Amino acid sequence: MAADYSSQQVLRHQEEQFTEPYSDRPEVQLSKSHREMAEPAPGETAEQHAAHAIYQSKKHWGLDRRSGTILFYAIAIPSWVFEIVASALAPYYKTHSAPFIACATIWLFLWAFAWLQTASAMLQRASWVRDESNLKDRRQFLDLSVRLNQLMMPTALIAFVTFLVAYTGRRHYHDLTFWLLFLLLFILNTVGCVMNAYNNIGWECDRLHYEEGEAPMKYTRLAMLGIPS
Repeated sequence: MAADYSSQQVLRHQEEQFTEPYSDRPEVQLSKSHREMAEPAPGETAEQHAAHAIYQSKKHWGLDRRSGTILFYAIAIPSWVFEIVASALAPYYKTHSAPFIACATIWLFLWAFAWLQTASAMLQRASWVRDESNLKDRRQFLDLSVRLNQLMMPTALIAFVTFLVAYTGRRHYHDLTFWLLFLLLFILNTVGCVMNAYNNIGWECDRLHYEEGEAPMKYTRLAMLGIPS
């Protein structure tokens, strides 16, 4: 009887090590990831598992995640507003007018600022400078890649709609710069979105899913559109 009681205690202790409550609701529980378990994940070797377990992530220059996200949206949202205002002013005041030039300059400055802020953080966590055992940086790189598409996707959409209006009415507006500017911005942001989606978001999602046994993003296609899940 004593031996059975001891064995039950050992089994109960082992179960408690591999599960933990996620919330106060009894029906919701969260299992620990393969990284916290004794066995390697399906897509990693024992050596990789050991390296991941003992790796100490390094600090990067720049803002922390929360402050960086707040700054990003504080810049990105006004950039979309000024892009819409610039597209609305161009048909009435032409692209050589002071109101359009002022709005377009502010829009492009804010867009470039948000883009460089995100891209610089990505460069510090890119695959050619990081240790592949640094899972924290790899997850942050994925989040930043999704955030970059959050900036470029709406910018490309607004530019595309404006280009359609400007190009179809080009004989009426007589303003080559009007449709050409928004066409170039549409192409630039669209190409950036596609390259970022496949080279960064899709690649990192597949690798982390294979090595960790759990998908870092629930819906990869939504992540490619700039929508984290």
